[in-house]
Amino acid sequence: MPISRCVGLLTTLALAASCRSHKPDTVVTPIGARERVIHGGALELHAFEWPGDGTPLVMLHGLGGNAASWGPIISRLSGRHVIALDLPGHGASPAPATWDFHLLARDIVTPVEAEWPGDHVWIGHSWGGKLAVAVAAADSAHTRGVVLVDAVQASPLSIQDPVAAVEQRFAGELNPWPNLDSALARARSLPQFSPWTRDVEIAFRRAVVVQPDGRVVPLLTREKGAAIIRTFATDLTQDVSRISVPVLVLSAPSSFFETAHRALFPRAEFVSLAGNHWLQISNPEGTGSAIRSWLQRNRL
Repeated sequence: MPISRCVGLLTTLALAASCRSHKPDTVVTPIGARERVIHGGALELHAFEWPGDGTPLVMLHGLGGNAASWGPIISRLSGRHVIALDLPGHGASPAPATWDFHLLARDIVTPVEAEWPGDHVWIGHSWGGKLAVAVAAADSAHTRGVVLVDAVQASPLSIQDPVAAVEQRFAGELNPWPNLDSALARARSLPQFSPWTRDVEIAFRRAVVVQPDGRVVPLLTREKGAAIIRTFATDLTQDVSRISVPVLVLSAPSSFFETAHRALFPRAEFVSLAGNHWLQISNPEGTGSAIRSWLQRNRL
């Protein structure tokens, strides 16, 4: 058998084996990454790190995601130093005492600075994008750039029925599945995991727990989702005023947040990309290329 086919077969077998035994602390690692556990502040955070050059890119995923959610764009950032965090209450990171943006920002900046002191570029998607604004303001002395990937706006955003919003946005991802096969089959049909690739499968498996009886339980719950969505009403416009570094705003077609971003960041660079809300998954080529080009233009 050709070597390439042997490698492919071994990879497939390893992937399948890890699926059967997945627990929050036993997950598949994306290609080229090493898993890290960082401490400082009130929480322990788990992360994937891809060693490389340039200002470290620290990535904050959206609600229901995890560090592996950035896997699809990593190959488009080849050679860069990338750190993708499991935000509190997601992936392998424990839940916080509060979802308050400023307290979470402190609990993110402290361990990141302890582990990777110096300058950072903060990249956030959706909820992680609004959080990136608070983090960049808290880390203003070392923030060299901010990238918002279809991010929730920093100005107040009140959702009348947060539970219904979770049900609508994450339909199909909130209830247990009887086994892994049914969970994977359902996930393949959801927009937040489309198109389905090995990287996306890793992200999905990091977002669930396989119980001893074989049931697959999602880490995202209606209660957690609603609690986080309620914090979208937080006003971070003062944090925006403390951000004077280059800002890149990437938006999906008909983005719900783009108008607010243009008012908040009038000097930012705006790029509209084909794809859905989860741009790093639905359009990894465009998302990765836009970020890489912006980094080069700004010498980051």
